[in-house]
Formats: sequence, structure tokens, C-alpha cells
Amino acid sequence: MLAVPLADPLRIADDEARAVRAAVDDVLAGGSLVLGPRVEAFEDAFAGYLALTSPVPHVVGVGNGTDALMIALLALEVPRGSAVLVAANDGGFGATATRAAGLVPVPVDADPVTQLVDVAALDAAYALGGSHEVRAAVVTHLHGQPVDLAPIVEWCRRRDVALVEDAAQAHGAQVGDRRVGTLADAATFSFYPTKNLGALGDGGAVVTALPEVADRARRLRQYGWRERFRADLPHGRNSRLDALQAAVLSARLPFLDEANARRRAVVARYRAALEGSGAVVLGDAPGAVAHHAVVVHPDRDRLAGTMARHEVATDVHYPWLVTEMPGLALDPTPLPGADRGRRQKLSLPCHPNLTDRELDRVTAALVQWGRDT
Repeated sequence: MLAVPLADPLRIADDEARAVRAAVDDVLAGGSLVLGPRVEAFEDAFAGYLALTSPVPHVVGVGNGTDALMIALLALEVPRGSAVLVAANDGGFGATATRAAGLVPVPVDADPVTQLVDVAALDAAYALGGSHEVRAAVVTHLHGQPVDLAPIVEWCRRRDVALVEDAAQAHGAQVGDRRVGTLADAATFSFYPTKNLGALGDGGAVVTALPEVADRARRLRQYGWRERFRADLPHGRNSRLDALQAAVLSARLPFLDEANARRRAVVARYRAALEGSGAVVLGDAPGAVAHHAVVVHPDRDRLAGTMARHEVATDVHYPWLVTEMPGLALDPTPLPGADRGRRQKLSLPCHPNLTDRELDRVTAALVQWGRDT
């Protein structure tokens, strides 16, 4: 194992760890294990956290983030067989959920600098829907960077396109005085252990201000039932958040803002170490939460080699575009911004409990690489 891991979801600060252990003990003491009061309590707490200056949304806990995207598209009643615009560089998660919902993914290019989707990219992809009418768009807040959704909301409104935020990498991120997850027709979150708000297993949530969408999402996550054992909504499935994960998430939620601040401080250290090197460190926009610490440079592979020699773990988020994944069966299309990103991005260790010694090791390696560049 390398001296500095990319992430370490079981490395939890003492006060937060005590809260998590107490939550686990409470679940073991009795009560519902799937859905039930603990899930409802987390849904209410997370809704309150997201609201900030927005109306309190509905939160529907589900099995994982990909299921959340699929259920959101079904709950919004996007017509089956229609097209959905998805980020070309999100690791394929949006396209996978779109296919699972009986819809056709259409890849959207990324800004060559921020690696985020914008209106110009949506416009270009919209024309590629072909025989499939574009009826929805999934916009991903990639690497913890919040997308400026105001122009995208207007763009979707003019075209009668449903808008879903994929906020799986952006718990707590803000656009102005509003949190991501409250800016579109629906939003989705993942609580995979390495996320900014992570469970001890898997989990996800659908978030919406629309009560009818929330009602359909609650039924879809449990076989399409309105009443027990009677499925009255098509395309239902078994995707339920369990009580243990909900209890852990409720325990960890009060620590989220502090953890995000520490993540931002880590990225700021990296940015300072790379000053003058020509490398760009993503995530300096106000409201970003540094899910990944992403360095962009044409000589990415040499940087990765330097990190490896210093026993620092790195990764690429993500090495393939959706058009390069055979299982998604998408036609090749020019995606120059996203392609530049996949060739030049490198993720460095980024989690809230990195030690000073670990940070010193990473920054020393970055300074050396910068001097040699």
C-alpha cells in the first residue's frame, strides 16, 4: 500500500466516529432495518440541510446513486425511448442509469477547462438526438464543482426538457446562496463510502420540490407499490435505503460542512505547491466542495510517475468517455473538451482526514515535479 492513499473512508475523526458508533449501536438495539423511522429521519434531516434559502425539498432514500438517477428519470415520467443528454466524462454513470430507465443517452461535451457541461455544449448535443426526441438532461456537478445552472434551467424550460442534477460528487456545494440539489426538477445523490457524505455501505437519494415526483419515486423504489404487495406503478424495483446506512448518514451529516472545508484546504495546498508550473487545479470556484483534487496538465503521465516514486496514490477520473464504453453502445462523436480532460486529468489524495505528514509528502512531490517541468 502506498504511503498516501487516494481515499480512506474508514479514517474518521474521533468525535465523528463516536457519533457513528452510537448510531450503529442504536440500530442494533432494535427496530426496522429497511426503510422505517431511521430512514425517514435522515430524509428529513438531509432535506433541511439542503434547503438553506430554498423551500424544503422532498428526499427519497434509495439503494445507491445510480438507482437514484434511474428512479428520478422514471418519476419525472420522461417518455420511454426518448433521448437524455448526459455528461460524456462522468464515468458512464448517467448513461448507465439512462439506459436502465429505457431511455437513450446522448453525450454532452465538457468545457475544456472546468470539465463541466454548459449551455453551448447542451446546444451542440441537442442537435444529435436524431430520431429520438430529447426530453431530459442530466447535468453532473463533477469533482465537487457546482455547475451554474441558471442558464441551463432556462435552456431546458424553453425546450420542455426535464432537468436532473447529478450531485453524487457535490454534497454541500453551493451556487450563490442555494445548495446543489435544489436547482432543477429533481436531483440525485450517492452515499457511497468515499463521497463527501458517505455511508458504511451504499445508498442514494432522489431530491425534488415536486410532491408528485417524490410520490412516484417512493413507489418506484419499492416495486411500484402504493399499498403492500400491490404494484400499481410500472417499472418499480427494489432499491431501498436501509436503516443502518440512514442512521450513519444522520450521524455524519452535522460534520459535513467542516469536512468539506478541510477538503478545500487540501486542494488549496496543492494549488499553492503547483503555482508557476502551468498545471491547473480544478475546483477554485466559490461553492465547490473538492470531492476530487484534480490536476490538469498535458504531461499528466510524468506527474503520475513522480507521485508514484513518492509513494503517493493517484487515479484518473475518468479514463474513458461514454462513447468508448462498449456496453453503452453509443456512436462515436467528437467530444474535444471531454477528451482533453481524460488525457490530462490526474486525481491526487483528497479526503478530510489527511495528516500533515501526508500533505507534506504530496506537496513536496508536486513542488519537485513543478521545478522539473
